Amino acid sequence: MSAEIAKMVSVCPECESLMTPVAVKTVKHLLRYELARALQHGEFWHCANPDCDVVYARFAESTSSDTPDEVFRRDDIKECAQPHAAGRDRLVCYCFGYTVGEIEDDSASNANSVPAAITAEVRAGNCACEVKNPAGH
Repeated sequence: MSAEIAKMVSVCPECESLMTPVAVKTVKHLLRYELARALQHGEFWHCANPDCDVVYARFAESTSSDTPDEVFRRDDIKECAQPHAAGRDRLVCYCFGYTVGEIEDDSASNANSVPAAITAEVRAGNCACEVKNPAGH
């Protein structure tokens, strides 16, 4: 494969799950500040496997190598993103901070206020999934 052809598929260097492309804007917003400021150019990929320590991999734009030039792990991500939290602590809504546990509790109490709150925020234009959700959407 030539260097001019864009990488179409990437596999996580740790868990070998398929990774998905993610915009640099997302990566810059979720990496710890010192890493975001030093971020090199490249193509960025996201590993969504909750059991994997890898969150992002960067491949140089001028290579078709299967080996990433840089790997960013859970500890490299700002705490607010919690990309690999599990169970009740897992964020469902990164924009407004709702967890699985909060949604379960809301549903169990029949309040159902969380879906209404999220809907209102989205309608007000306050959603920022492209920068707050580790997957970029």
